[in-house]
Amino acid sequence: MNEQTGIEEKARLQQYWLRVVLTIGMLWGTMPPITIGFVILNWKGPSLVLAALVFNAFTVLPASVLAFWHRRTACVWLSMNAVLAVAALAVAAGRPQLLDVPEIAALAGPVILACALDFMQIKGWPGALDRLQ
Repeated sequence: MNEQTGIEEKARLQQYWLRVVLTIGMLWGTMPPITIGFVILNWKGPSLVLAALVFNAFTVLPASVLAFWHRRTACVWLSMNAVLAVAALAVAAGRPQLLDVPEIAALAGPVILACALDFMQIKGWPGALDRLQ
């Protein structure tokens, strides 16, 4: 196996894992837009946490889809969402009765997604739809 073949194989593997992460992001992002109405109707906590939940509900799915073509833009969008989610989790930490496990997961999952996508962007992994030779 020559060096060029090894580089191509590494790029294909990186592209595969990028696609896996984006697919998980799309799957993860389907439920919050469906359930956000129920959260809004029953919310009794700080408005920052509610704003984070609403922003998150309409961010993960479209940003994950956008990342197939424009990963850098999606990274910025998901990173802004992650910062807002971490701030909301910090506010909610003082009031443990405020968030239950599904709401915590709804905010923590996109933070992990944003970190993974940012890592891939910083490391210069190939795009999800790039043609590799």
